[in-house]
Amino acid sequence: MANSLNRFISNVKQGISRTNRYTVEFALPNTLTMPQDSLRKALLFCDQVQLPGINYSTVQNRTFGEFRETPYEKLFDTVNMSFYMDKDFIVKSLFDEWMNSIQSPSTRKFEYYKNYTTDMTIDVQDTSDLTRYRLKMFECYPKTLGSVQLDYASKDVMKLSITMQYKYWRATPTTQSKTDGDVIHTTANVESYIPPFTPQGIDAGVIPSELNLPRLPRIGTFNF
Repeated sequence: MANSLNRFISNVKQGISRTNRYTVEFALPNTLTMPQDSLRKALLFCDQVQLPGINYSTVQNRTFGEFRETPYEKLFDTVNMSFYMDKDFIVKSLFDEWMNSIQSPSTRKFEYYKNYTTDMTIDVQDTSDLTRYRLKMFECYPKTLGSVQLDYASKDVMKLSITMQYKYWRATPTTQSKTDGDVIHTTANVESYIPPFTPQGIDAGVIPSELNLPRLPRIGTFNF
Protein backbone atom coordinates (compact mmCIF):
# COMPACT_ATOMS: atom_id res chain seq x y z
CA MET A 1 0.00 0.00 0.00
CA ALA A 2 2.81 2.39 0.90
CA ASN A 3 4.61 1.63 -2.37
CA SER A 4 1.44 2.32 -4.35
CA LEU A 5 0.99 5.65 -2.55
CA ASN A 6 4.61 6.61 -3.19
CA ARG A 7 4.29 5.75 -6.88
CA PHE A 8 1.11 7.84 -7.07
CA ILE A 9 2.81 10.84 -5.43
CA SER A 10 5.83 10.44 -7.69
CA ASN A 11 3.65 10.44 -10.81
CA VAL A 12 1.66 13.46 -9.62
CA LYS A 13 4.88 15.40 -9.09
CA GLN A 14 5.75 14.80 -12.74
CA GLY A 15 2.77 16.96 -13.66
CA ILE A 16 -1.02 16.87 -14.03
CA SER A 17 -2.83 18.34 -17.03
CA ARG A 18 -4.93 21.42 -16.30
CA THR A 19 -8.11 22.52 -18.02
CA ASN A 20 -7.05 26.16 -18.44
CA ARG A 21 -3.97 25.52 -20.59
CA TYR A 22 -5.08 25.44 -24.21
CA THR A 23 -5.21 27.37 -27.47
CA VAL A 24 -7.70 27.19 -30.34
CA GLU A 25 -6.77 27.90 -33.96
CA PHE A 26 -8.73 27.91 -37.18
CA ALA A 27 -8.72 29.80 -40.47
CA LEU A 28 -11.65 31.66 -41.92
CA PRO A 29 -13.62 29.70 -44.53
CA ASN A 30 -13.71 30.81 -48.15
CA THR A 31 -17.07 32.53 -47.75
CA LEU A 32 -15.80 35.00 -45.12
CA THR A 33 -13.72 38.04 -46.01
CA MET A 34 -13.43 39.61 -42.55
CA PRO A 35 -10.09 41.09 -41.39
CA GLN A 36 -7.62 38.76 -39.73
CA ASP A 37 -7.75 40.98 -36.62
CA SER A 38 -11.35 39.84 -36.11
CA LEU A 39 -10.27 36.22 -36.20
CA ARG A 40 -7.38 36.81 -33.80
CA LYS A 41 -9.71 38.50 -31.32
CA ALA A 42 -12.19 35.63 -31.54
CA LEU A 43 -9.46 33.07 -30.89
CA LEU A 44 -8.12 35.13 -28.00
CA PHE A 45 -11.58 35.46 -26.41
CA CYS A 46 -12.39 31.74 -26.52
CA ASP A 47 -12.80 31.02 -22.79
CA GLN A 48 -14.25 27.48 -23.01
CA VAL A 49 -13.87 24.59 -25.44
CA GLN A 50 -14.19 20.82 -25.34
CA LEU A 51 -12.02 17.95 -26.44
CA PRO A 52 -14.70 16.00 -28.33
CA GLY A 53 -15.51 12.38 -27.66
CA ILE A 54 -16.48 9.41 -29.82
CA ASN A 55 -19.28 6.92 -29.51
CA TYR A 56 -20.59 4.06 -31.64
CA SER A 57 -24.04 3.22 -32.88
CA THR A 58 -24.64 -0.46 -32.18
CA VAL A 59 -27.10 -3.17 -33.11
CA GLN A 60 -27.95 -6.31 -31.17
CA ASN A 61 -26.68 -9.54 -32.71
CA ARG A 62 -27.12 -13.05 -31.46
CA THR A 63 -25.98 -16.31 -33.02
CA PHE A 64 -26.26 -18.32 -29.82
CA GLY A 65 -26.82 -17.36 -26.21
CA GLU A 66 -26.83 -13.73 -25.11
CA PHE A 67 -27.09 -10.65 -27.32
CA ARG A 68 -23.92 -8.86 -28.33
CA GLU A 69 -23.87 -5.14 -29.08
CA THR A 70 -22.04 -4.83 -32.42
CA PRO A 71 -20.89 -1.38 -33.62
CA TYR A 72 -21.75 -0.34 -37.17
CA GLU A 73 -21.17 3.44 -37.18
CA LYS A 74 -18.72 5.82 -35.52
CA LEU A 75 -20.22 9.08 -34.23
CA PHE A 76 -18.18 12.17 -33.30
CA ASP A 77 -19.53 14.46 -30.58
CA THR A 78 -20.15 18.10 -31.42
CA VAL A 79 -17.94 20.71 -29.75
CA ASN A 80 -19.38 23.41 -27.52
CA MET A 81 -17.41 26.66 -27.40
CA SER A 82 -17.84 29.87 -25.43
CA PHE A 83 -16.47 33.31 -26.33
CA TYR A 84 -16.22 36.56 -24.42
CA MET A 85 -17.92 39.33 -26.38
CA ASP A 86 -15.96 42.51 -26.98
CA LYS A 87 -17.51 45.98 -26.78
CA ASP A 88 -17.47 46.34 -30.60
CA PHE A 89 -19.21 42.98 -31.10
CA ILE A 90 -16.48 41.83 -33.47
CA VAL A 91 -16.67 38.25 -32.18
CA LYS A 92 -20.45 38.21 -32.53
CA SER A 93 -20.29 39.67 -36.03
CA LEU A 94 -17.80 37.03 -37.14
CA PHE A 95 -20.09 34.16 -36.24
CA ASP A 96 -23.16 36.00 -37.53
CA GLU A 97 -21.48 36.28 -40.91
CA TRP A 98 -20.36 32.67 -40.79
CA MET A 99 -23.90 31.47 -40.14
CA ASN A 100 -25.26 33.69 -42.93
CA SER A 101 -22.63 32.37 -45.33
CA ILE A 102 -24.06 28.85 -44.97
CA GLN A 103 -27.48 29.96 -46.16
CA SER A 104 -28.10 33.34 -47.78
CA PRO A 105 -30.61 35.41 -45.73
CA SER A 106 -32.01 36.93 -48.92
CA THR A 107 -32.09 34.09 -51.46
CA ARG A 108 -32.42 31.23 -48.90
CA LYS A 109 -29.96 29.23 -50.99
CA PHE A 110 -27.32 27.08 -49.30
CA GLU A 111 -23.64 27.55 -50.09
CA TYR A 112 -21.42 24.69 -51.23
CA TYR A 113 -20.22 22.66 -48.26
CA LYS A 114 -16.51 23.13 -48.96
CA ASN A 115 -16.87 26.92 -49.00
CA TYR A 116 -18.11 27.35 -45.42
CA THR A 117 -16.07 24.66 -43.65
CA THR A 118 -12.58 24.93 -42.22
CA ASP A 119 -10.20 22.87 -40.08
CA MET A 120 -9.78 23.62 -36.38
CA THR A 121 -6.92 22.72 -34.03
CA ILE A 122 -7.00 22.54 -30.22
CA ASP A 123 -3.59 22.46 -28.52
CA VAL A 124 -3.36 21.50 -24.85
CA GLN A 125 -0.30 22.84 -23.01
CA ASP A 126 1.44 22.01 -19.76
CA THR A 127 2.27 24.57 -17.06
CA SER A 128 5.37 25.55 -19.04
CA ASP A 129 3.17 26.46 -22.06
CA LEU A 130 4.55 23.57 -24.11
CA THR A 131 2.05 21.71 -26.29
CA ARG A 132 1.51 18.13 -25.10
CA TYR A 133 -1.63 17.14 -26.98
CA ARG A 134 -2.97 18.29 -30.35
CA LEU A 135 -6.45 17.57 -31.66
CA LYS A 136 -7.48 18.55 -35.18
CA MET A 137 -11.08 18.64 -36.37
CA PHE A 138 -11.73 18.55 -40.09
CA GLU A 139 -14.43 20.40 -42.05
CA CYS A 140 -15.81 22.45 -39.16
CA TYR A 141 -18.68 24.90 -39.26
CA PRO A 142 -20.98 26.46 -36.62
CA LYS A 143 -24.14 24.38 -36.27
CA THR A 144 -25.70 26.44 -33.49
CA LEU A 145 -25.31 30.12 -32.66
CA GLY A 146 -26.51 30.49 -29.08
CA SER A 147 -28.76 33.25 -27.81
CA VAL A 148 -27.33 35.93 -25.51
CA GLN A 149 -29.25 36.76 -22.35
CA LEU A 150 -29.52 40.47 -21.47
CA ASP A 151 -30.47 41.38 -17.90
CA TYR A 152 -30.84 44.76 -16.14
CA ALA A 153 -30.09 43.12 -12.77
CA SER A 154 -26.85 41.48 -13.89
CA LYS A 155 -23.36 42.84 -14.43
CA ASP A 156 -21.88 39.62 -15.78
CA VAL A 157 -19.57 39.54 -18.77
CA MET A 158 -21.45 38.83 -21.98
CA LYS A 159 -20.67 35.46 -23.58
CA LEU A 160 -21.51 33.81 -26.87
CA SER A 161 -22.10 30.04 -27.12
CA ILE A 162 -21.25 28.19 -30.32
CA THR A 163 -21.76 24.53 -31.22
CA MET A 164 -19.34 23.35 -33.89
CA GLN A 165 -20.10 20.48 -36.25
CA TYR A 166 -17.33 18.68 -38.14
CA LYS A 167 -16.63 15.53 -40.12
CA TYR A 168 -14.09 13.78 -37.88
CA TRP A 169 -11.10 14.46 -35.64
CA ARG A 170 -7.60 13.13 -35.10
CA ALA A 171 -5.41 13.62 -32.06
CA THR A 172 -1.73 13.03 -31.32
CA PRO A 173 0.42 13.32 -28.19
CA THR A 174 2.95 16.03 -28.97
CA THR A 175 6.43 17.00 -27.78
CA GLN A 176 7.46 20.62 -28.17
CA SER A 177 10.89 22.25 -28.08
CA LYS A 178 11.56 24.54 -25.14
CA THR A 179 13.81 26.83 -27.18
CA ASP A 180 11.72 27.90 -30.14
CA GLY A 181 8.35 26.35 -29.36
CA ASP A 182 8.27 24.26 -32.52
CA VAL A 183 6.81 20.79 -32.42
CA ILE A 184 9.75 18.42 -32.93
CA HIS A 185 7.81 15.17 -33.25
CA THR A 186 4.39 13.63 -32.87
CA THR A 187 3.03 10.18 -33.43
CA ALA A 188 1.37 11.55 -36.56
CA ASN A 189 4.39 12.96 -38.33
CA VAL A 190 6.72 10.00 -37.73
CA GLU A 191 5.62 8.70 -41.13
CA SER A 192 7.16 11.71 -42.82
CA TYR A 193 10.58 10.67 -41.46
CA ILE A 194 10.45 7.10 -42.70
CA PRO A 195 12.58 6.78 -45.87
CA PRO A 196 11.25 4.81 -48.83
CA PHE A 197 12.03 1.13 -49.22
CA THR A 198 14.51 0.23 -51.96
CA PRO A 199 15.92 -3.11 -53.17
CA GLN A 200 19.18 -2.15 -51.44
CA GLY A 201 17.45 -1.64 -48.09
CA ILE A 202 17.14 1.46 -45.88
CA ASP A 203 19.95 3.73 -44.75
CA ALA A 204 19.37 4.18 -41.01
CA GLY A 205 21.45 7.33 -41.08
CA VAL A 206 18.66 9.28 -42.78
CA ILE A 207 16.33 8.84 -39.79
CA PRO A 208 16.59 11.96 -37.60
CA SER A 209 18.21 11.35 -34.21
CA GLU A 210 15.58 13.42 -32.34
CA LEU A 211 13.03 10.65 -32.88
CA ASN A 212 15.05 8.41 -30.54
CA LEU A 213 14.05 5.34 -32.52
CA PRO A 214 15.69 2.09 -31.39
CA ARG A 215 18.06 0.37 -33.81
CA LEU A 216 16.56 -2.93 -34.86
CA PRO A 217 18.52 -5.98 -36.03
CA ARG A 218 18.92 -6.77 -39.72
CA ILE A 219 15.85 -8.42 -41.16
CA GLY A 220 16.38 -9.99 -44.59
CA THR A 221 17.90 -7.36 -46.87
CA PHE A 222 16.50 -4.37 -44.95
CA ASN A 223 18.65 -2.70 -42.30
CA PHE A 224 16.74 -0.36 -39.98
